[in-house]
Amino acid sequence: MNIASAKAVVAKVLTVGFLAGAVVLFAPAKAQAQEVFVGNGFHSRHRFYERQRIEAYRRHEAFVREREFWRFHHERFYGYR
Repeated sequence: MNIASAKAVVAKVLTVGFLAGAVVLFAPAKAQAQEVFVGNGFHSRHRFYERQRIEAYRRHEAFVREREFWRFHHERFYGYR
């Protein structure tokens, strides 16, 4: 391989690389979703995570109520046999 053909190969590789970079640079950007579909309508992410937080709070409150009921109705006479 002589110098002239090596220069030609390098020029071709650089040209293909430049064109590939131009295609990537000017390709349209991927769309980013701003809303999430949940249930029967569109809700923003804020509302979605707020509802998740509220449901977790309600589950915890139900757990506490059940535990207190159990302790009041089943454990209060344990020590007085």
